[in-house]
Amino acid sequence: MKKLIIFFVFAFVFSCSDKKEKENSAVTVSEKEKVTATAKPAAVPAIPSDWLQFYTERDAEFKPDGFRFLDERNFDLKMEGHVPGKFNQDFNPIYAPFLVFNPSKTLYLDFDSYQWSLAPDGNAGFEADQELNLVDLKNKSVSRIAFYGPSFWIEDAYWKNDSVFVTLENSYDKVLFMNEYDLKTMKKKSYQYPDTLKFSSDYAKLRLRKNGIKVE
Repeated sequence: MKKLIIFFVFAFVFSCSDKKEKENSAVTVSEKEKVTATAKPAAVPAIPSDWLQFYTERDAEFKPDGFRFLDERNFDLKMEGHVPGKFNQDFNPIYAPFLVFNPSKTLYLDFDSYQWSLAPDGNAGFEADQELNLVDLKNKSVSRIAFYGPSFWIEDAYWKNDSVFVTLENSYDKVLFMNEYDLKTMKKKSYQYPDTLKFSSDYAKLRLRKNGIKVE
């Protein structure tokens, strides 16, 4: 009987020890997963590499994070755009490589269709003005977000997520600007680069040439 009691005591102690080790192991794994999840960096929205390379190669001191905040304003999508969307039979496929889509491919920006077209000699012919349009493929709508005269123009753009996009802009005075549009809050934040460019930028033309469009 004494031996039987010793056996049960031993079995109970062993069972408790094994259970504690499993619990500690589970906690350790959970903590490791938590640390790994915390250490994983968030996805950084990418400025178009061509645009960034263009300016860093020509100005060693250029810093894309050097833009300074100017102001915040409301914007709306009340005005219809003056260009056809991809869903329209009048859409010209020559503009397809220049459309800037959001990650889910439900929206895209078009700042080319209004500004230039192909001349009879095959070269791009430019209008003095430029229109920034937001195209909603689901609802088949085209909304004009901004209109630019000859003193300002959009060089490129990118999306931070499905509802926030950024336009990279230049001006006649060789000053760079950046506008961030939020489609959820309908707010636009404007930024300006503090230094004036020491050269005339032809990035807009290089962007067209890269996609097979002839530009004089």
